Amino acid sequence: MAEVIPFHGIRYNTGKTPDMTAVVTPPYDVIDAAAQQIYYERHPCNVIRLEYGQQYPTDHDAANRYTRAADNYRDWLQSGILIREPEAAIYLQEQSFQINGCWFHRTGFFARVALEEYATGKIRPHEETLSKPKADRMALLATCQANFSPVFSYYEDTGLTLESDFDRIKKAPPQLDLVDDSGVVNQLWVITDPAVHQKVAATLKPRPLYIADGHHRYETALNYYHSEKDRCPGAAFILMYLVNTTDPGLVVLPTHRIVRSLPALNLALLKERLQEDFAVEKTALPAAGQVQKLLDGRRQPDHPVLMMVTTEPAAYLLTLQDHTRVKQLVPQKSEAWCSLDVAVLHVLILDRLLGLEQEALSQQENLTYTRDEAEALQAAASGQAQLSFILNPTRIEQVTAVAAAGDKMPQKSTYFYPKVLTGLVINDLTSER
Repeated sequence: MAEVIPFHGIRYNTGKTPDMTAVVTPPYDVIDAAAQQIYYERHPCNVIRLEYGQQYPTDHDAANRYTRAADNYRDWLQSGILIREPEAAIYLQEQSFQINGCWFHRTGFFARVALEEYATGKIRPHEETLSKPKADRMALLATCQANFSPVFSYYEDTGLTLESDFDRIKKAPPQLDLVDDSGVVNQLWVITDPAVHQKVAATLKPRPLYIADGHHRYETALNYYHSEKDRCPGAAFILMYLVNTTDPGLVVLPTHRIVRSLPALNLALLKERLQEDFAVEKTALPAAGQVQKLLDGRRQPDHPVLMMVTTEPAAYLLTLQDHTRVKQLVPQKSEAWCSLDVAVLHVLILDRLLGLEQEALSQQENLTYTRDEAEALQAAASGQAQLSFILNPTRIEQVTAVAAAGDKMPQKSTYFYPKVLTGLVINDLTSER
């Protein structure tokens, strides 16, 4: 299904930028203004100036963050800060990282992937997109004609067709080896062997790809291709980072919900109404790091469980009693979607009991998100918020099932960790290969 090919990637010239940690960043959508400034100050050729440039009051149509990115990109290519791979390559990456003291290793690779409409089923999304980020990405893509960061996707290959080749390649010293700001060890190998290229292409050809991260970038690239395919030869392809679902390092972390500023919230009435759909068990307020163990201990097939923290302060384990309940209220959604812990929360509690409709959720008027379990616990227990809801992580097979069913998950349903660094490999769209 998916067409995956090698390409002549654009990479930093380590002869001129020997400290790669100084020039790479996380993806733009997790960078706030403070972090942006830090990356600007870290190195004059940091990729932040390409991917997520600063805006100035004097900006206008002919001089702005996008034109500056294009100027920097061309200047760095001309001066040799950035160089084009002399041979077509696929770029193998291993990321080693810790979660709660345990080490994980995720292996993936960068390649060019042919763009496809979602309707073909060859590339499948799992979440909704917003117009504002796509307008920003379109302006950058149209001005620079390059993918500075990849779309993160995964595929299913239980036969582990490529793993022996990847393990063999990883025995050699990597071309890049750096530790990023999150403490993640990033190693990169440049694969120029045509036999491996052919094996990768053949392995992925019959398989759909599922977008994990980068829906806005993907849809922007598709729109750009439709408008510029006759003038930009490489626009038919996008830079992707691809991981097998069997990889033990393919980690999805939960994103918790914090509720604030609901004037009509009556906690006693809410707890009473929760019993219509949930087994409600009051428990001592757990310490940070202990919630997941509690949730895991209560988890049953077809009976999602989540934790609600209140200002009392107290914690409540909420176990869904009737697994068909969400489907009854949103019959247009697939069984896979209705089984999600986050769908149970949004449909039965946020919408039905708290009256938080989709528009309010999109604007984050009364609901904010955090991946920090301690922050979620403290927000409600300290009275800074009215409620917190702590969730289990969405399992990768759930993400796949929802995407295969053609549904989109609620906002902030998945957080694939770690993020893939921006600046390791660039895909220049002005080149066909």
